[in-house]
Amino acid sequence: EVAIYNATRTIYGTARCYTARLYTNKEHASAETFTKSPEVGQPPARAVFKHHLREDIPTLNYNYHFSTMCYVGTDDLKSLKLDLGSQEDCGATFKQYINHAGTMAWSQFSYFPNQGRREGEYRSSPNLAFHDALSLILRGYPFDNPPPPLTLDILHDQTTNKHSPSEPEPVRVRYQDKETLDLPIGQILAHHLVLHRTIRSTTRDPNNVATCREDYWFAADPALLHVMVQYRSWDRRKITYKLLSLQRRAYWRR
Repeated sequence: EVAIYNATRTIYGTARCYTARLYTNKEHASAETFTKSPEVGQPPARAVFKHHLREDIPTLNYNYHFSTMCYVGTDDLKSLKLDLGSQEDCGATFKQYINHAGTMAWSQFSYFPNQGRREGEYRSSPNLAFHDALSLILRGYPFDNPPPPLTLDILHDQTTNKHSPSEPEPVRVRYQDKETLDLPIGQILAHHLVLHRTIRSTTRDPNNVATCREDYWFAADPALLHVMVQYRSWDRRKITYKLLSLQRRAYWRR
């Protein structure tokens, strides 16, 4: 599946307009190398969705390039692996998270001053999810019979050229409504989900908190398999995605 979006992301205080490409396909992953298995269906391979967001964002002097790839289990939509590569003319940043056998092992390298390499590991909770995979994971939400608000432990967006939070935080997912959207691809009926998380201030006042909100819309038409059709963040990045086109093809072939 190849979903193309008209997108915006704020960089250097200015909203940058670009085209985002989101690829989703099934493959088998090796539990030894945590890469694509060379022998499909042979143990210890696991069936996964590869969910890869490619963003090439123009700025005044040069382009930013983000490649964010997640492995998600096909049967349980479990967040298994995240790889991030960021390149621009100033340098390169790399991140990896591997959630295996109840342990999250992670490493980050940022070229920025006073950052460099850091790594660690921790026990992962059963309801841990990668923020960068929510555009796939939330397609499994029970839209026809919405439950009370859900709580997930979210590893927040890793798509940045600087260090990013390495441990998850609780996020509430709430069903908002069914809405008709006017999008670049055309008019689409969509389910609207809202995510809320609490942000605590760096001050010592425990009551100094704020709520951050994100909005996702997923196609209501079963033929579209609940693909994400729109997204909006409310933080300083001000990211938006609006579906431009959707194809299902072997994009790796000529």
